[in-house]
Amino acid sequence: MLQKSKTAFFGILPLVLSVLSLTSAGAAPSGGHSLKKAEELSSVDEAAAISPLKLSTFRPKQGEVIELTVLAKELALEPGSEPPLIEFLGNKYKLFPFDTEDGPAYRALLTVPVVQKVGSVVVSVGALSTRVIVMDAHYPVQRLTLPPSKNNFNMAKGEEEAVDKAKATVSPVRHWTKNFNAPSKARLSAGFGLRRIVNGKLLPDYFHSGLDYAGFQGSPIVACAPGVVVLASTGVFKLHGNTVAIDHGQGVVSFYIHMQKINVKLGQKVDAGQLIGAVGQTGRANGPHLHFSIYCNNVASNPRQWYLKAF
Repeated sequence: MLQKSKTAFFGILPLVLSVLSLTSAGAAPSGGHSLKKAEELSSVDEAAAISPLKLSTFRPKQGEVIELTVLAKELALEPGSEPPLIEFLGNKYKLFPFDTEDGPAYRALLTVPVVQKVGSVVVSVGALSTRVIVMDAHYPVQRLTLPPSKNNFNMAKGEEEAVDKAKATVSPVRHWTKNFNAPSKARLSAGFGLRRIVNGKLLPDYFHSGLDYAGFQGSPIVACAPGVVVLASTGVFKLHGNTVAIDHGQGVVSFYIHMQKINVKLGQKVDAGQLIGAVGQTGRANGPHLHFSIYCNNVASNPRQWYLKAF
């Protein structure tokens, strides 16, 4: 899957010619700029130490997820009232209640977009605010060759709307309690965040929004975590091919693209590791593979992070 700004396009199995390192334009150079950067990081650390808004990290990389938590008493809510929305990078996100040793609290997951410029960004909840420093993830560039019939992002009628609806799913309950699992045992053929040069031309503002697993045709695909199937499309999508999306709760949705066959139905509850289908090359695919992605509150996040720490 390739993503352009906020619009999702799912990718292909590449014929890779080479991989080049790409440094973001926002990376801090040496000299006086490095000193300024160090001072900026220090000020964020100091603010973080006293802020009632607690974040899993104050220095997230592009494509990473941050968990925000805040004690209910810090929000000074009226009895029966809802907490304010989180404001982050021009978007608003809902807080979800949970219990802590220090009393009732709220939490939410935020994703730093791959295309976000490095530097200081404000996170606010009502009158409370803090800052994070977005760090450069140094995603590489990949070269690939496609035949003219595959070198496009044409979709079937209603395809984009169906995918966008699944990506925007936000349900109140977290279905997972453990780290996510890889959906395939096949080798990785393309990583998250890749920029791509197709037939000699750089795709501007696009990036690879998931991981590609180069599985054999018909090899098993399993659910990465517990959840509910919110999309199960066979024989309809021109770009994505046969597709499954699973809602894991609180804005986290996983996608499985280009499948040969689908073994689950819309609305079905699934467990982590449950067989949901098989690897294929349906849609805009240049060979058998699984494109796997995890969206968090409608923003593509790095699946590798979820394998290591699923909050």
